[in-house]
Amino acid sequence: MKTITVCVGSSCHMKGSHRVIDRLGELIEENNLQNDVELKASFCMEQCTGNIGAVIDDKVITDLTRDNVDEVFRREIIES
Repeated sequence: MKTITVCVGSSCHMKGSHRVIDRLGELIEENNLQNDVELKASFCMEQCTGNIGAVIDDKVITDLTRDNVDEVFRREIIES
């Protein structure tokens, strides 16, 4: 099982992390991955100066935004 953890701390919240979490939940359902992917929220992940903080398993994701969540999901979950 893969685990996606998305930061919901102040900085990431302002960048739209809650919308990203909502969209990731939709993508998990659309791809019937409810038994294969766990989605979590976490407070500050100390990536405040970049994009929305996220970790997939042990891999830090540095390019996650509201605009590219579908692309990141495809790359990191579907194609990996």
